[in-house]
Amino acid sequence: MRIVEIITKSEPVGGAQMVLFNLVSYLKKEHEIYVIVGDEGRLSKDLERIGVDCIILSSLKREISPLNDIKAYRGLKKILKELKPDIVATHSSKAGYLGRLVCSKLKISNIFTVHGWAFTSGVPFMKRSIYLMLEKLVGLYTDHIITVSDFDRKLGLKYKIVKSTQIETIHNGTPDFRNDNNPKNNGQFRAVMVARFQDQKDHLTLFKALKRLKHLPVVVDLIGDGPRQKEFEILARKWEIENKVNFLGSKDDVAPFLNGSDIFLLISNYEGLPLSICEAMSCALPIIASDVGGVNEMINEGGNGYLIPKGNDELLSDKLSYLISSPELVHRMGLESRKTFEEKFSIQQMVSATNKYYRKVYESNK
Repeated sequence: MRIVEIITKSEPVGGAQMVLFNLVSYLKKEHEIYVIVGDEGRLSKDLERIGVDCIILSSLKREISPLNDIKAYRGLKKILKELKPDIVATHSSKAGYLGRLVCSKLKISNIFTVHGWAFTSGVPFMKRSIYLMLEKLVGLYTDHIITVSDFDRKLGLKYKIVKSTQIETIHNGTPDFRNDNNPKNNGQFRAVMVARFQDQKDHLTLFKALKRLKHLPVVVDLIGDGPRQKEFEILARKWEIENKVNFLGSKDDVAPFLNGSDIFLLISNYEGLPLSICEAMSCALPIIASDVGGVNEMINEGGNGYLIPKGNDELLSDKLSYLISSPELVHRMGLESRKTFEEKFSIQQMVSATNKYYRKVYESNK
């Protein structure tokens, strides 16, 4: 098959970019793959490094801009006419909107992958309302949708974006990050959270929990940058918990930090199906995460971790304290995480399921 994947941004590299790269790196062995992206960056460079043709369409921008959006629509139309793909798969909202409209016009099968609906609970009301209206409109031009969680599949059906026969759940998967040669920090309980400092993530609830745990030997490595990082650096000093957190900034390789930690945290306001949790499970880490989006499809309460109701810093501090004092439980939960990763969230399962779905769509159009 000739497949074109479309995504809006190369930078910053987040869940959608990582899923696309991991997927394409396997699919290219079997199919002819092209990727259209709105800018040059780490994603486009990584794709070129593995021999995937990457087309830069500079008018394809995340922000709403009538002039650029018209240019991007025309640019996509021109490129797709030339490539004549069997399937076009789109990722991220803007690429999804324009890509589906162009494909409908050219009568090309389109698949939109939802890495988390932009109208999900936790997104500000006005933004959520606008994105819901747009999705319902573009849903009329949509052939198929892949959601990365059952939560998002149910949300799409609740709002009647498409019919149930047009939407399929395929859980995210990641490469195996485990390295048993990474040393643990003896005598100090170490947690790690991989999350940008932006409104989607809830560092405030984490900091409130750590404020309660001043007396315990725990340190949290915070990996990620973002517009709110300075704000939280100031808050850590104000609350006198700067010895409990390490602001490590963005890291190209998080594997050493995961393998050197005892547990993984992801405290959020909303999520799709977080790749960071997949990566942490591959490293046999227990997970403590906010019960938002598809996170409860990854965590068996008390099995491989704990789910925390959004904003509940008291329960978060209780669970952290409990694990700090229970090394045998940490080990058992870690083994359960690893098992869950191998069975449900490996890159192999994601690629296999996606390839099967692409073929199903292709065969149905013959």
